[in-house]
Amino acid sequence: MGRRGPRQRRHPGEDPPLLARPRLAPRHARRLERGRVEQELATTLARTLGLGFDEGVVLGRGTNVLVHLRPAPVVARVTRLAHLVRSPDALAGGIALAKALGSRAVAPASVIDPGPHVASGRYVTFWTYRTGETASPREAGSALREFHEAAAAFNGALRPCDPRPEALRIADLVGGETAELLRDLARRLEFPALRAQAIHGDAHFENVLAGGVWQDFDEACHGPREWDIASMIHRWVVFGMLEDEMRAALDAYGPHDRDAVEALQPLVTLGIAAWGSLAPLIGESAPRTAHRLEWLRSR
Repeated sequence: MGRRGPRQRRHPGEDPPLLARPRLAPRHARRLERGRVEQELATTLARTLGLGFDEGVVLGRGTNVLVHLRPAPVVARVTRLAHLVRSPDALAGGIALAKALGSRAVAPASVIDPGPHVASGRYVTFWTYRTGETASPREAGSALREFHEAAAAFNGALRPCDPRPEALRIADLVGGETAELLRDLARRLEFPALRAQAIHGDAHFENVLAGGVWQDFDEACHGPREWDIASMIHRWVVFGMLEDEMRAALDAYGPHDRDAVEALQPLVTLGIAAWGSLAPLIGESAPRTAHRLEWLRSR
């Protein structure tokens, strides 16, 4: 196995890597049990589409529930939130980008239609099951540069990465003081005019495996490269975490527009905080959302 990068606590909206099923602590096992509805939805849909497998095993739950349809080399991703805010076309763009990137991406499933499918109001996509370690910070930084160079040739349809329209839609769902703050931020923040291309959209360390292979394309979008850089260093800028690791990643990425990264960080934070504010709607907590909103309020 490759060298493991520093262990990260995921911010709200992040999903676990598509790794081999870990030994589960009782508390975590109970939490995964609550993904049973999504598990049944994924297995029923996969069988309807003709995939042969023995069982669906929940690997993790965040904004999606991940279900390994073992022993088939397929993982289903079942949305818990995206269907409340987005069209399934957003996921179609991510699938197309992952296909175009070839060996630089965890591949969409080839033994079953990868989707996106709509089942019981949820969006379901199917991906190749892959084991592996997360990349080191330096490898993550260099992998992001390689990703951007390769993705620059992609001409498929992708959603715009501007989080403000979604923040307004989410405000209508959450209500209260949080909704008012989201609306104020969406009106106040300006998206800088920067050169745009296909980007990952959620380029934190746990979304890149050793060997420079990217996963989780749900946030794939059309936007500036600096958006991905701002996403990668978000926890350092907003929480003061992992400074050495983040500096190593930036150094490995190479030349970039620091002013553009700084200008985009509030918008990256708005996007993460907006999705985090939806957590109570699905019975989850998002303890860092309040800090993100306060960080934005104070700017």
